[in-house]
Formats: sequence, C-alpha cells, structure tokens
Amino acid sequence: MFSFNEIILWIFSLIIGLFIAYSCRLEAGEWNDKPIMCGNETETFDAIKAKKEELVFTAVQLTKVRSIQGLAKKPVGVEIRMFVNAGTGTYTIVEYHPPPYKTYCVLSFGQRFQIFVGGVQ
Repeated sequence: MFSFNEIILWIFSLIIGLFIAYSCRLEAGEWNDKPIMCGNETETFDAIKAKKEELVFTAVQLTKVRSIQGLAKKPVGVEIRMFVNAGTGTYTIVEYHPPPYKTYCVLSFGQRFQIFVGGVQ
C-alpha cells in the first residue's frame, strides 16, 4: 500500500502536470474562407477602368482552390495583378482563374495606397 505522504505527492504531481499541460498554448494558422467577388473579364476591368487604375505588378500566387471534392490539398499557381491610381490612392488586387473557369476575382480593393521602395518612408 501507499503511504499518506506518497498519495499526497502523487496528487500534487498530477495537479502540477495538468496545470502545465493546459497552460501550454498551441498556436497554428488555419484556413479561413474570405468572401470575394468574382466575375468575367468585361465587368471586372470595366470597374478597374472606371477608377482609372493602372497595372503596377503581376505575379503567380500559390493558392488553394475548391473543387467538387472540397479544398485542394496542393496549392496551384494563379496569376495575380495589382492596379493602382497613384493620384487618388485607390488600388485593386485581382487573381485570374484560367480555363475552364475564365474568372477574375477581386481579392482586395481600397484606398490610401502607398509604395515603399528601398525601405519604409
């Protein structure tokens, strides 16, 4: 049998162990769904032209896309473009999903665009 002191030691150890186990925070990123507006080429670029924004960069972003089976396990390369009106400070960021989709999605748009070439100014 266990002595009273051994039982107290085991209970104390259990309490300390549980405290340590539950006080550790596990942090990890998570995939979220963000509502975005998608449309065809005409309506997307008519809106950009109306704001008199010009293309300032293109890139290929790696992004997860949805299919009938759900969210794809592997990211795919999707063209991304940024348009800016330097005079008004407006901007639009668009991604293009090639055929069979042929869809343009506005990821972000807004105002107060600033450029920091060579470091923060």
